[in-house]
Amino acid sequence: MKAKVIFICVENSCRSQIAEGFARKLGKEVLEVWSAGSKPSGKMNETAVQVMKEREIDLTYHKSKGLDDLPKVKWDYVITMGCGDICPSLPASQRKARLDITRS
Repeated sequence: MKAKVIFICVENSCRSQIAEGFARKLGKEVLEVWSAGSKPSGKMNETAVQVMKEREIDLTYHKSKGLDDLPKVKWDYVITMGCGDICPSLPASQRKARLDITRS
């Protein structure tokens, strides 16, 4: 069974989409990966799409999504990406981890 991983940021247009892209490519055998935003912008960051294309990861089919667009599952890993107070608490497995990645 693949581990369920979610990357969350505010707009789900850049950072969390990049993380999802890398995780899908590098962890395709062991991870089920999603991303979402606490306040989704509704559009992808074009620079992120282009940079990832240069790394042979296609984000052109990705959409900026909100938390309501996620499947109702218990996540094995919840990774928040600097969204501070507006990052939600999602159900996560007790045996796994939560991690907040903030900008310095």
